[in-house]
Amino acid sequence: MNNINSITKFSRAQFERFFSLCKSFFSEDLVAKIEKYLNFTHSLLIPLSAVIILISAIIFAIKISSATPFFLGFLAVFLVFLGDFISEKFHSACSAALEANPTSISSNAYLELIFFLNIFLIVLLVFSGIYFGIEASSWYILLGCLTGAVLGLLAIVPVLNPHIINMSISEKSSAASDLIGLSTIGIKSMLYYSSLLARLVIIAGALLLLVATYHVLADDYSAVMQGGIALGVLFSGLFYPVLVYFLFMILFFVADIILAVLSLKEIKAI
Repeated sequence: MNNINSITKFSRAQFERFFSLCKSFFSEDLVAKIEKYLNFTHSLLIPLSAVIILISAIIFAIKISSATPFFLGFLAVFLVFLGDFISEKFHSACSAALEANPTSISSNAYLELIFFLNIFLIVLLVFSGIYFGIEASSWYILLGCLTGAVLGLLAIVPVLNPHIINMSISEKSSAASDLIGLSTIGIKSMLYYSSLLARLVIIAGALLLLVATYHVLADDYSAVMQGGIALGVLFSGLFYPVLVYFLFMILFFVADIILAVLSLKEIKAI
């Protein structure tokens, strides 16, 4: 019996060690370092994207002998810089919203379960991407699964460091508070990553725009559709902080109502 207990203790210790190692690596400092490099890249790509849009619009306007693409390109350039301005304003708004809306859970066991489920999902995505990518001879499947795996790794950081999303672990946390705390981990993580995710999407949009411009120069008019998709991705990144901020406000408005109703019930019970 002692031997069996020693096996289970050893197994649990390995999982605890793995959890601790990941916690030390996937820290708040790691996110800060990534954001530092992305900020530099973002500072280059915003004006570069504007130049690419304008050049592409001029080339396309000359090719079809119409001034409409030029004016649309000029409007798109204006919206890029406007979107960048609004995006930067909402990064601080997202941080303020996180600070003003604390949540709590009663046990760290919930977060450990979410962590290991995320690890399982990440491993599954990597191997699925490799397998199906080879089977279908498709880079898109592989890149899509790897992108999902990277997002899964990012999702781990708030789970390992709940304080960064203003979540505390308290034994006095009620069942209702636990439910709200756990159900809002996702949206609070999206709010915490408002800057980083916006930067990543903007970079992806700028790269797609560069590819579309190359095809326009090669007289491939199907690149107009690719350019439209690239602009959509770029503007999604620029306005991501705005969208996630208002989504957060709506969800927490509902959460506050639920907590208020439950608090009244507890007062009446007393």
